[in-house]
Amino acid sequence: MPMSKRCIPYTPRNRELKDTTFALITTAGVHLRDQEPFDVNGDNSSRLIPGDVESNQLMVTHEHYDHHDADEDINCVFPIDRLRELAAEGIIAGVATKHLGFMGYTQNFRDLYERAAPEMARTILRSNAGGVILTAGCPLCHRVVCAIAREVEMTGIPTVLITVSLEQSRQAGPPRAIAPYHFKLGNSLGGPHQKHLQREVLLDALKRWEAREEPGQIAEIEYPEYDSSSWQPIDLQEG
Repeated sequence: MPMSKRCIPYTPRNRELKDTTFALITTAGVHLRDQEPFDVNGDNSSRLIPGDVESNQLMVTHEHYDHHDADEDINCVFPIDRLRELAAEGIIAGVATKHLGFMGYTQNFRDLYERAAPEMARTILRSNAGGVILTAGCPLCHRVVCAIAREVEMTGIPTVLITVSLEQSRQAGPPRAIAPYHFKLGNSLGGPHQKHLQREVLLDALKRWEAREEPGQIAEIEYPEYDSSSWQPIDLQEG
């Protein structure tokens, strides 16, 4: 049964986008290349990712979804470059000093709820983040990420999730979320090097973050100008 919306933590945003610094949290198994890889059989440890990280310093350790595209372009699941571009344009205030990677395929839910998720939320609270954007990897990751989002909301920081596993996330009750229609696991923001599409998805997530709506709402958004089987603009395809 879907979780009651009355039980969903929700922090109304009290700043405009242009005045808000954003952090990224992902359960897609993203970490620095020189950090210890996640245990793909189950891991409740997080990886701290510095705000000034270069995208080529990041990699994915996860065996429960196809992350081939994210291996080519980490922005498919961890849009650090797109976030920096929005900050450079003044659309957001900046990129936070701390981000978090997690491998959401866990076998220990008690530890997730009682220790790991609250610990991640406290890390973000101790940073300069005023908002958080979340993504996920496998179907289970899309439930786990909601637990993390809820903990962050309880610290007083508003969040928004980009989900491509709608039912899994809906059952777990994210405070705010968008669901890009027909996007695949491993392609939370679209295909590799599709900068325009990644930017569009990120902007739609930020619009959802801005909105003051009932908690638990997941906005399904279509991107009809792109073919999700190839991530190429439809009007440029042959035939």
